[in-house]
Amino acid sequence: MRFTLQHFYIWLLYGLFLFAIFLLFTDYTTAFINVAVTLFIQIGIYYINLYLIISSFYEKKRYFYYIFINILLIIVSFFVSEIAEELNEMFIEVIESEHYENYNPKALISHTIPSLLSIFASFFTYSYYKQNQEEKKKLAILSAEKNFLIQQINPHFLFNTLNNIYSLSLDHDPKGPEAIMQLSKMLDYSLYGGRKGKVTLQNEIKYIQHFIDLFKLKDEDIQNIKFDYSEADVNKQIAPMLLVPFIENAFKHGNIESSQENSFIKITLKTCDDYCIFNCVNTYSIRKSVDHIGGIGVQNVSRRLELLYPKKHNLKIEQNEKEYSVSLKIALNENT
Repeated sequence: MRFTLQHFYIWLLYGLFLFAIFLLFTDYTTAFINVAVTLFIQIGIYYINLYLIISSFYEKKRYFYYIFINILLIIVSFFVSEIAEELNEMFIEVIESEHYENYNPKALISHTIPSLLSIFASFFTYSYYKQNQEEKKKLAILSAEKNFLIQQINPHFLFNTLNNIYSLSLDHDPKGPEAIMQLSKMLDYSLYGGRKGKVTLQNEIKYIQHFIDLFKLKDEDIQNIKFDYSEADVNKQIAPMLLVPFIENAFKHGNIESSQENSFIKITLKTCDDYCIFNCVNTYSIRKSVDHIGGIGVQNVSRRLELLYPKKHNLKIEQNEKEYSVSLKIALNENT
């Protein structure tokens, strides 16, 4: 917290307001002196509280000392006001009107009430500042967490892909350069596309398609992988790298490479009004531990959904002895 131009304007307007009130009861010179004294006292109490007393006593739960010191400040302000009044009467002839004889607002404005107002104002300012700082801190933590979750690339997939590309290069297979280009685009998107708040579904679809194509480098005969996005509005926007972990999980834990005839991975992506609907179903080997299916990647994306689409998504994960399925529905419109 620091004194800003905004503070200056607030005190200036407050001083002009006091000056207008004093002019109802006295002359310009006396009104100016009374306003100067009142502002001196109130500004002093306000900033002493704001920068010293609240942080030193109230924040540390030393409430007795906090109240006691503020009472002392009020008493000191009273004597300062009285001394200023005596000096005012010594050097300046006070012009009294009928109103001024019957009611002296200076006695009220210069003492307890303005001091209390300064104390309350400083407490309000400090509370607002602390709350604002806490909100900024939370946002910074959430932003850092989101960036961390986005940038976690599946090392298992990357390792296998590099091995496959290496094998293609040894055989001088013309698919090698194309695979390198696909991997390059994927890495570029995962590293830099994730920095954007939103991307089009088209970008996510391209990433998923590259992922599937690179996976098929292991075995060209793999045909039971279906990716249907024919009903998706590719111009709709979504948080980047949000669907990929579910797909990585399906390929990692599925039995698509086994000799089982009924093994498959089926991915569908569509949009309906302002909703994105994603489904991914895969078979898996019963020999694989159930605890290992849906690992860190799925946990991370679940956390990201909570951060990015709070109360605007529905994630359903089901599993039986043969299949593992993920259903996700996201409200893409902020007003939905």
